[in-house]
Amino acid sequence: MDIYAINIRFDEEEIIQHADRLMVHLSEEKRAKVQRFHRMEDRVRAVAADALARWCLCRKLAAANPELRFGTNAYGKPHVTAPRTGVHYNVTHSGCWVAAAVSETEVGIDVEQIQQVDLDIAERFFSAAEKADLFSLPPEERLDYFFDLWTLKESYIKAVGKGLSIPLDSFAIRKRESGVFELEPQPTHVFKQYELDGPYKLSVCSTSDNFPDEVTLLRLEDLVFE
Repeated sequence: MDIYAINIRFDEEEIIQHADRLMVHLSEEKRAKVQRFHRMEDRVRAVAADALARWCLCRKLAAANPELRFGTNAYGKPHVTAPRTGVHYNVTHSGCWVAAAVSETEVGIDVEQIQQVDLDIAERFFSAAEKADLFSLPPEERLDYFFDLWTLKESYIKAVGKGLSIPLDSFAIRKRESGVFELEPQPTHVFKQYELDGPYKLSVCSTSDNFPDEVTLLRLEDLVFE
């Protein structure tokens, strides 16, 4: 498995130029979707996410970008159909970070910017066990743990690829004394978290424990130049 992340510097003057240069490498459908975004930040994140996925897949498959072909499953999750199948990928973005995971096994990735939220959200989306774990913590530790659970649950949903047809409260992710997060009731998937600069959580889920030790950091201009 390979995991890559880009810290987008929205204050750089060249950021629009980089995004515009990358746009030509996206599909017509993706370009049309990107152009419907009104905010510059949303456009750049969308372009960066798609370009990063293509960059990762080209490296993994030893292929050129025009050779890549994609399909979707019954729930809308994209997958590679050419130049060969059997390679899984997933992308995510939040705030100034865009990340992607590419693997020979099922994989999901989620990044979220930590910010103040109403923890009552947990009542709607977390299992009884997760809510008990969350609210047993001291108040000052709950927000951080909330985003642990949120990104872990999202990474699992994205790895399985069935979207919200899987209710978020139908499974639980529990933190063991060892610090490892485990899936209940059946540990069919494994998890790993990575640190990113700033107030962010990055979680990855897969059916195989082949996670890299660290995330490979790139710059948006690296995609442009390569």
